[in-house]
Amino acid sequence: MGYFNAGALGGATTGSNDTEADALNKALSAGNYETDSAIMVNGRAMIPENLEATMMNVVATLKEDCKILNSVKKVPVRSTVHELNRRTAFGNYRWNSVPEGGASLDTDQSVERKIFPQKYLQTRRSVTKQMEVAETFEDAYTSEKLSGTEVITQSAEYQIFHGNADVIPTEFDGFLAAIEKAEKSNIMDARGNSLGHYGEGLFDDIAQMIWDRGGSVNKALFPSVLAKDIKGLFTDRLRMMIKDTKATFSELPDYPAAIGPTIRFSGDDAGADKFFHVKGIVKADGLANERPRAPAAVVAAVIPGAAGSQFFAADAGDYSYTVHQINRAGISEGVTIAAPVTVGAGVGVRLTITTDTAITPTGLAICRTAKDGTVAMEMVQIPANMGGGTTVFTDLNKDLPGTASMLFLTETRITPVYTFGQLLPLSTFPLYPTAKAETPFLILLFASLEVRAPEFCGLVKNLHYQGGLIHG
Repeated sequence: MGYFNAGALGGATTGSNDTEADALNKALSAGNYETDSAIMVNGRAMIPENLEATMMNVVATLKEDCKILNSVKKVPVRSTVHELNRRTAFGNYRWNSVPEGGASLDTDQSVERKIFPQKYLQTRRSVTKQMEVAETFEDAYTSEKLSGTEVITQSAEYQIFHGNADVIPTEFDGFLAAIEKAEKSNIMDARGNSLGHYGEGLFDDIAQMIWDRGGSVNKALFPSVLAKDIKGLFTDRLRMMIKDTKATFSELPDYPAAIGPTIRFSGDDAGADKFFHVKGIVKADGLANERPRAPAAVVAAVIPGAAGSQFFAADAGDYSYTVHQINRAGISEGVTIAAPVTVGAGVGVRLTITTDTAITPTGLAICRTAKDGTVAMEMVQIPANMGGGTTVFTDLNKDLPGTASMLFLTETRITPVYTFGQLLPLSTFPLYPTAKAETPFLILLFASLEVRAPEFCGLVKNLHYQGGLIHG
């Protein structure tokens, strides 16, 4: 029995043309696929222990889609909970002068223990015997394997941005959650304004914040809908580039920040990513029989004089809320409060959500309208009370619905700022066929995004985007 073990996910390089990848896939998928060695004839096909060969095609196809997964450093992990030491300080640089022959002062480094639980992505696929023997379709097994590989690749890329283990415990924390939860973080709040409102100076401001924490931002990632706004900031520069170098509008130019290196806004590992989503209209989605039902009830109450409120005089007006329940299998229909609530400066809005536990939810998606609006869009996701009963959430207007975010990343300092730890790289796992004429198998990825130094990353939140809600 032969095995093809080509290493970690993403380590393959695409050949000079697709012919090489097709030939390799053909060699990998030739021969018998029986699981009982007693019935093998003339040996068994070379079965890949992981899907490195298939990834060659997927990387080529999704190169512009899954930018982080295809570029991040992959780190082998040997336990379900990956622990590592992170240096948070080198020692005090200020007080190190001594008199002649004097004693030196201690300048010990500071080391923090970080823990990253591994999470498990997998999908079941199968090929019927009829499809295997039919001549009217391409190699059914290889096609199904390729399709499943795309599903897991896209799922991992989505979680790299939006995963939140507090809301869905089977997910790993993505960049947004890791930065929001960090003790030291660089977060700018756009308060519903557009990129055009701030101009290019916004990039200088976030670069300065990251620089002051020890990072050095050199690339940005954002939802595709923001690309037009960024292009608008760079229009004059693009016009000059075309005039002087006969360049095209195919890529956004790099931005030389006032401090730190140049920030890249396009390329194989920066720029728009199809799986970096905005906060928009929420609809029921997922597996109908396994996702939660809608909340049993949602009641809103205005709390005067709420500490930390960011409802100001300009925000006074009527607001409506809709709440959806979430678990790992999907999101429910929403329940809207009976009537809009009237909000003034300095208040909070307390939502008391009675969960429906017929299928236990792990999280809640809170949606809200803009002031005096009628369309509710996602505002924030929070953990649900998994013991049943009620979950209470107070809206202080810190997270604005119908907005977008931008990520600013430092690729590396002395040690990697972020990595993708893998207990098991993208792999197939054959299943025994029972009571069906099919060849079933799993496609697996046991891994987790490890944001080792969130203070070297930055987040701009609550940005207005075309099609989002208008605030203020």
